[in-house]
Amino acid sequence: MTLLALDLGTSLGFAIFKDGKFISGTKRLGTYKEKFGARFHEFRTWLLNIIAKHNIEAVYFERVFGHKGIEAAHCYGGFLYMLASVCFQQNIPCKGLTVQAIKKFMTGKGNATKDEMIAATKQKGFNPETDDEADAISIMLIAIEDQINRNKKTNKSTYGFFQVLGESGSQDPIISLASEFFRGLTPNKHSKTADTKKNKISV
Repeated sequence: MTLLALDLGTSLGFAIFKDGKFISGTKRLGTYKEKFGARFHEFRTWLLNIIAKHNIEAVYFERVFGHKGIEAAHCYGGFLYMLASVCFQQNIPCKGLTVQAIKKFMTGKGNATKDEMIAATKQKGFNPETDDEADAISIMLIAIEDQINRNKKTNKSTYGFFQVLGESGSQDPIISLASEFFRGLTPNKHSKTADTKKNKISV
């Protein structure tokens, strides 16, 4: 199963898990000075390229329900619905994770700071350069946990579009299975700073 995790925004955090190898990073998507719609077009083009290049089979993303300003809300909405459109067109399942669920998964508390999220990912052997990358790594760990649970229950892949984990009434994901999974991986298999060509994925 090849997975893509996204922290949507103009500073886009991403993580890819493919063939037991892991890569993550941050991509800047336009500025306010560019033509309206340019950043969304750039995101769609990038997303389609990643899906085609790595044969992405499922996408997980951070589902945000509150924003600090109108511009931030509009930007997030644009990226979200570009993602929805592409996944629908490509018939790729897409699952949203609440901010609180992601933070609790990594740190044990739903109100963790950006610095705490970065520290938590570093403790697990990753080396994020930004909080957006740290969030994407965290989302990917939950994605792997989710896939392991699904395979245990059904022995096959079954999904629904735009499901949301961590909402009121549902259980927060736990990290036990993902921890066991990553215990067998050496840092250069899931670090974007790895020099070993054998374990490197290009984006």
